[in-house]
Amino acid sequence: MKTKSIIPLIIITSFFLIFNSCKKKDNSSPEPNNITAPVTQTGNYAVFGSRKQAIITSTLVSSFGNFSTAYASNAALINNSPTAGSLQDMGSVNLNGTLFQKNAYSVSNFFGDSTSSTYNTPLNWIILGTTAVPGFSFSNTNPYPVYTGYTAIADSFVVSGNISIPLTNYSGSDEIETYFVTSTNPVANTSIQNITGSPTSLNFTSTDLGIIGVNTNVSLVINFYKNNIQTINGKSYNFRTGYGIIKSNIKFK
Repeated sequence: MKTKSIIPLIIITSFFLIFNSCKKKDNSSPEPNNITAPVTQTGNYAVFGSRKQAIITSTLVSSFGNFSTAYASNAALINNSPTAGSLQDMGSVNLNGTLFQKNAYSVSNFFGDSTSSTYNTPLNWIILGTTAVPGFSFSNTNPYPVYTGYTAIADSFVVSGNISIPLTNYSGSDEIETYFVTSTNPVANTSIQNITGSPTSLNFTSTDLGIIGVNTNVSLVINFYKNNIQTINGKSYNFRTGYGIIKSNIKFK
């Protein structure tokens, strides 16, 4: 049976939870299409991450908390994402004094901070542990990535051709995750790209953009990550800091 990565679904679901909350809508969060780009195996078995976030509407930038999660898998992660049914119980997860919610987003053994608390480094992780995942603690001193080049993102795109978005004025990251997603029902999203290194542009093909098609309310998500790989319990664990932006109200013509 083919397994699917569960984290892209959580990423997009969390986007709608936050986005709709900020817009004070009464409707519930729509269910996204779980479409992922081709991936490569990383060899990490757990991720402990905290990502600062901001929504960009026209020229207004609104910061809103952190999206912080933790999970450990019984198999090597793919693009730092586990497959459904692979997560293991870690007992409890504590970050800088905040105890995470277990089974967050209705995913078994997925730990998340439902308070969206803002954390500053160092990020002090304390894992109670179980037989499957022995307890440990680790302090991640890596700073959060920085990005101020969002003014280079256009407000509209012609989706019948390929597009390239300039990526400038960012630092402190070694991996970038990006995709377009609609803000209204029915939800549609382009493939989720995971780009390593320091790209100077984000590129989307007309085929990928065609998944969404002409639409007056699209958002671009760009997440910048700094990875910190450590050997814990004999396995590679990734302690991540991140900075993410959501550029809203983009028109696909």
